Amino acid sequence: MIDETSTLEDVCFAVAGALAAGNMTAVLTGGSAAAVYAPNAYQSLDADFILDGDEPLGDIVSALERIDFHRYGRSRIFTHTRSKFTVDFPKGPLAVGGDYVHERNTLRRGDQRLAILTPVDCIRDRLAHFFFWDDFTALGAAVAVARAHANADDVERIRRWSERESTAFATKFDEFTRRLAT
Repeated sequence: MIDETSTLEDVCFAVAGALAAGNMTAVLTGGSAAAVYAPNAYQSLDADFILDGDEPLGDIVSALERIDFHRYGRSRIFTHTRSKFTVDFPKGPLAVGGDYVHERNTLRRGDQRLAILTPVDCIRDRLAHFFFWDDFTALGAAVAVARAHANADDVERIRRWSERESTAFATKFDEFTRRLAT
C-alpha cells in the first residue's frame, strides 16, 4: 500500500505491479530511473514510464486506480492522495536522443519486478537533457549514475553515442567526463 512513507522506488514497483496485473508493461525512464540507480545522489518527485504497447489510456487509468493513483485532469499524469510522488506516461517509443532503446534492466524486490532503463541508457537519457536543454541537474544525475554503475567501456560507448548525436556536444561530453573524474 502506498502512503506518506512510501519512497519513489516503492511507488515505481507498485505501479509496475499494477500495470502487470492489467497485462501491460512499461519501462521506468527519466530522472526517476536515475533516482533509483543513485538514490543518495539524485532525487525525483515523479516516476516516468514509457509503455511497451499502445495501451488505451482507460486501461492505464483502471490499473492505477487499483493502487489509488488517479488521473490529473486530462493529462497522462497520475497523483495519489497520500504520496508526494506523481506518475507520468510520456508518449513512446522508448528512445534516447535519436536511438530507440531495446534493452532494459529488470529489478526485483521479492516477487515484484520493475523494468527500467539500463544504467548506460539512463546516463545517456540524462546527458541528452543536458546536451539539448543545458539541464545541469540532469548532468549531475548522469554523473551520479555513472559513478555507481558505469565502467570505462560504458563511458566510451556513451562518448561514441554523443558524437553520433552531434559533434557540437563534444564540449558538453567533456564536462561530463571532468565531473566524473572528480
